[in-house]
Amino acid sequence: MRIAIENILPDPERQEYDRTHRAWARRRRQRRMPVVLAEQGKFYLLCGHNTIDAAQRAGEDIVECIVRQGVSDEEREEFRLADEYFSSLLPPIKMAESFINYREKYHVTQQELARRTGITAGTVHHYESLRKTLSPKLQEHVDRGELTFKEARCIADIDGHQRQEELAQPFIDSRLSSVHVEELISKAKANPSMESADLIAEYVVDEPPVVEERPVEIVTNGAMENGHNLIHGERLNGRYENDLEGMQEDAFLLAGSLEKLASAEIPEYRRLRLVSTLRILSSRLNIALDHLNRYKANGSSNGSSSNGSRSRFAHAVKVR
Repeated sequence: MRIAIENILPDPERQEYDRTHRAWARRRRQRRMPVVLAEQGKFYLLCGHNTIDAAQRAGEDIVECIVRQGVSDEEREEFRLADEYFSSLLPPIKMAESFINYREKYHVTQQELARRTGITAGTVHHYESLRKTLSPKLQEHVDRGELTFKEARCIADIDGHQRQEELAQPFIDSRLSSVHVEELISKAKANPSMESADLIAEYVVDEPPVVEERPVEIVTNGAMENGHNLIHGERLNGRYENDLEGMQEDAFLLAGSLEKLASAEIPEYRRLRLVSTLRILSSRLNIALDHLNRYKANGSSNGSSSNGSRSRFAHAVKVR
C-alpha cells in the first residue's frame, strides 16, 4: 500500500533515538519495505526508518508500505529490534543490550531471535559476546565510533580488560588500521607474556616527525595562498555565519582536492588520520543534507503547523 510520508507517525510505544551524531552507524544498511500499524485511522511506523529517511532525502512524498492491522507486544518488540539493527538506530553496545533483554524476557535462543527478525544468528552472537566480554571502557569507545565493531570483536577475545585496552589504544588513536587487528590479536594470544607496547611497535610504522606548527596568518580584507587553496580569514574554524556563497565556494575547492587523493601517495600514519577526519566530515555532510532536504520538503524551517506530521517523524528522537 502506498502511503504519504506525512501520514506515517512514530510508534508511541517506542523509545526515541538520537540520530544526529552516529559515527558508529553501519556503512551498508539494508533497506526494507516499511511496516506500519493501522490503528484508529492512523499509521504508526513499526519498522523501516532508513527507507523512510532515504525517500525523504530523495524528495519523495509517498512510500510503499506493508500494513498490519494488529500486532502482539512480542511482535512489536521484534519489529523494533529489526528496525534498530537494519536502520542503525542504536550504537553496537546498546544494540547488544536490546538483544539480551528481549531474549531474557521471552526466553528464546539466539537462533529463534534470528528467525523472527531476519538478523543472522551469528550477528546476534557477536553483539551479545561483545557486550559480555569487552572492557566497559572500550565499550564506550565503540558506541562513540572511535573503535570499529571489527576491531572490538577481535580485541574482546583477549583475556583481561587492561590488556584489551592497551592493545586497542593504537586503533582508537588511528595509528593502526583495522587490517592489522586480526594479526595483532593472534600474535598477542600466542605471546601472552609479551608487553603490549612491544607487540604494537611491530605494526606502528611511519610515525610522523615532530614539527613546529606555524601560526596561520589571517587576512580579513583579502585572501592568502595556503598551498592549494584560498582561505578567507572570516571562514577559518568554520565561522561562515551567513556566508553561504563562501561555504559553497570552499566546498567545491575541497571536492577538487579530494578527487586528487586517488593518485596521491599517502604515508600510513597520515592516511589513517585522514580517514578519521573524512568520516567526521561525511557525518556532518549527511546531517546537513538531511536538514536541507527537510527544509525543501517542508517549505520553511520555522516548524509551521503545515509540516507538523513530517516533523514529528523526522525528529522522533533522543536515546534515553
